[in-house]
Amino acid sequence: MRPARAASLPTDEHLDYQAGSAYPPGTDVFFRRWVACTIAGEAAGFTVAAALAATQDLSHMPEFAILLGAGALEGALLGRGQAMAMSRLQLPTAILRLWPVATSVAAVVAWSIGLIPGSMHRMGWSSWSSWLLAAVLVLVLLASIPTAQFMLLRTALPTAGRWVRFNAVAWMLGLAWTFAPPALVRPNTPVVSEIGVYAIAGILMAATVAIVTGLCWLSWLKRGNVRTVILDAPD
Repeated sequence: MRPARAASLPTDEHLDYQAGSAYPPGTDVFFRRWVACTIAGEAAGFTVAAALAATQDLSHMPEFAILLGAGALEGALLGRGQAMAMSRLQLPTAILRLWPVATSVAAVVAWSIGLIPGSMHRMGWSSWSSWLLAAVLVLVLLASIPTAQFMLLRTALPTAGRWVRFNAVAWMLGLAWTFAPPALVRPNTPVVSEIGVYAIAGILMAATVAIVTGLCWLSWLKRGNVRTVILDAPD
């Protein structure tokens, strides 16, 4: 079997595939891989973290710390899944190596913000300052993971700022699914059913994030900002 080769095409071949398609060879394979890997990583991590969040008393610091650890696991699994998909792109190996770490750290920040309401039972919402603080925290939550990933992408992509915008929309839409489980789960709901509800919400959230962020990669591939890696067929 010959080793993989990058999708670096001569000028005339480059024009040929552009005439038939706006995207370089391997784009469809990468997009499917990106969606599948992102869904798998995010859904698995979120299910574990959300199941713990639903069964722990957030007013106690040990439980709070456990949930932050679960958030770190979610970020690591998400980042690892995305890095596996990104291995089909011509990107520096340092980005792929650090991607899970950066995503995990950012996920801890996001979870620490998301858990604040549950850990502060006496928090009042009658003043404008409380709502202003909430708005700032939501913005930080939405920007945490994409900003951490942006810091890596900016070393290879001049238009890396687009990643933050696409991700902000993706997570805003995706997190909307997480509001469903608390409304569906009752105190007498079996643990298995409760975990199942959160798992479904996690899959829907992951699918939303995967598709929207995948569109960002498609825009870069279409403009030639990044190229795919084509695997040679076996002899």
